[in-house]
Parts: sequence; structure tokens; C-alpha cells
Amino acid sequence: MERRQFLRLGAVASGVFALGGISRIVRGTGAAQTLGVPTVERLVMTNVVDNVYDAFARGGKLDTITVQRAALDPKGLLLFEHGLAYHLESVRGGERREILLDFAATEGSLLNNYGLLKVDPTRADALIVSHGHFDHYGALPDLARVTQGRLKPGITLYAGGEDTFCHRVVVTPAGSVDYGTLDRPALEARGLQVVLAKQPAVVAGHAFVTGEIARVTDFEKPPAAARLVAGPMDSACAASHFGATKVEARPGDMVADTFQGEHAAVYHVKDRGLVVITSCGHAGVINSVRQAQKASGIQKVHAIVGGFHLAPASDEIVSKTVEVFKDINPDYVIPMHCSGVNTIMAVHMTMPRKLVMPSTGTRVIFGA
Repeated sequence: MERRQFLRLGAVASGVFALGGISRIVRGTGAAQTLGVPTVERLVMTNVVDNVYDAFARGGKLDTITVQRAALDPKGLLLFEHGLAYHLESVRGGERREILLDFAATEGSLLNNYGLLKVDPTRADALIVSHGHFDHYGALPDLARVTQGRLKPGITLYAGGEDTFCHRVVVTPAGSVDYGTLDRPALEARGLQVVLAKQPAVVAGHAFVTGEIARVTDFEKPPAAARLVAGPMDSACAASHFGATKVEARPGDMVADTFQGEHAAVYHVKDRGLVVITSCGHAGVINSVRQAQKASGIQKVHAIVGGFHLAPASDEIVSKTVEVFKDINPDYVIPMHCSGVNTIMAVHMTMPRKLVMPSTGTRVIFGA
């Protein structure tokens, strides 16, 4: 494919690892049985909500994927916001599975876009929340409310750790911004079965989550402005639970947020490799990909997708990240949400044939 044709798809200016398989976490944090990494023949990833909508982003057939763009329709406008949500539909043989990953910031955006994109959340086989920031979980309580009694019985919500449900704050020069708290008991009261997948876990028989992400790079650091609010000493949000480094803090104190419980969602697409969806990448996009490779025992990466949390990063960090992208050599890089124009430009300059531009409503079809 010619470079010019590819670039028309968007414009920049606009643990249990390979030897033992992956543990299936069935309740709480315990592992019930060991399974191999599932392989799907086809994955359709719909970007339900993202930070941008580009009416001029063009779709088309690339070498091994198809990109479909949602047309601008004044009768029903897609809503975009600082948030992220996906619908993931996969096929293996005669099996079809649907997973909802992250839930944007507001009910209005999520439900509006579900309707316009013809996503029926009651068909979901599982739900995944990547971490406990409101721009990824904000509409989840509302979704649980409006679908109560209509979701599949016993449907599971996979979270990466206790801190998903702890109080979070971001400290800015203008003051602290309250990122709220995702209420686990309230979700369970609506019929969701919450699982803390601290280890790699198969989801709905087609995907897997990485479990806690090991920090293996020397340049990927959690955002300095991020804080967790310590809960009571005997609670899951006690400061003693915040990451590998034990922190002395009283209830109500704010401590550095290491995003210990953030995890990535991954598919293994037949004859293509891993599709790694980082969502926000506070743990590091490279760390996330390495964790997916280690957890699955599969080195080939077909696509790196999601928020890479590099919008506020220095040029040096962006450059180091893109250099490792070159080493990983994915077929496609699809930066969304908090990745930043700086990152999109760096990928465009270094590996233009691999770049797919983001836009709310985009569907990417992987596999057959």
C-alpha cells in the first residue's frame, strides 16, 4: 500500500505465564483452573467513545485490517468527550462473544453512541474496567442501572485490583480535581459479579486480561499528579495495599498513585498476533505490551491500541516509546484518548504505514 493512500485514513492535524497457560479467575481473586490462551479468527473493535470525532477520517482496507468510519449524520450525532469506551466482538468457529471495555465519562455520551452504533449492551458476555478513573468508569453505574435485570445472569465485571474501587484525586497547579470513587457494592447490587483479576485471566473464552502489569522499562513512570486517598486501616483501600511499596498513611491522606490495579485487555487473532488494548496506559504502554507477551507466551504483536498517556509526556519519553514500538514491530499502532498529538506525530514520522488515526465511532476489523 502506498504511503499516501494509508495517510488518507486520518490526518495528524485534525502470575501464571506461558508454560502454565492463563488462570481463569472465577470469583474474588482466586484461580480455579488453568487454560491456554484463546485464539479468535475475527475481532471487530468499535471505539464507542473517544476524545475526538473526525468527520473526514477515511476508512478502507489496509494490508490485514479494515477500518470503517462512522459518517457524520445530523439526524444523530456521535458524542465525544475526554473518555474512552469500546465494544469488542469476536468470532471463533461458531462462537460469537461480545465484551464491553470501559464506559466513558458520562451516561449521555455512552448510551447515545451505543444507540447510533447499534451496540446492544444487554448482549454482552463480560465487562472489563481498566482502572478507577471516572473517564473510564463514569457511565458504568448508570449502565448497570438502566440494564438491571436485562444483562446476562451472573455477568462478570473484570477489574485489575482493589484500587479500581478506591478514591482518586489528581493534583493540578490550580488545585485538586476529585476523580471520584467507583462503588463496587452498588454494582454488585445491580447484578454484576465483580472479579479482581490480579493474575492473567481468560475473559468470555475469547480474550484475556493481563493481570497486574510489571514495570520493566526505566522511562515509563506513573503520572506525578495522580493520588489515591487512603481508606480505613482495615479496608481494601488502606494505604498498605497501594502497590509493592508499603506506604504509611492515615485514612484520608493522599498518597502517590502507582496504578497497581490497572490492566490491559488482549486478543490473540489467528495468524496475526496479539491485539493489546491499553485503555489509558498509566502503567506504561510498553510495560503493558510486554506483560501481554509474557502472560501469553506470544511475541508477535498485531496491534497496539488505546490511550498511551503520553499527551503530557516530554519529547524524550515519547521518542523512547516510539523507538521501542519499532523494536516490538506491531503491524498497526492506533493511539487514542490520552495518547496525544505529540505521540501521533512521532508515530507518523517513524512508522507512517502502521498508524491508524483515532475517531469516535471507528470500527477496526482484525482477522478473517
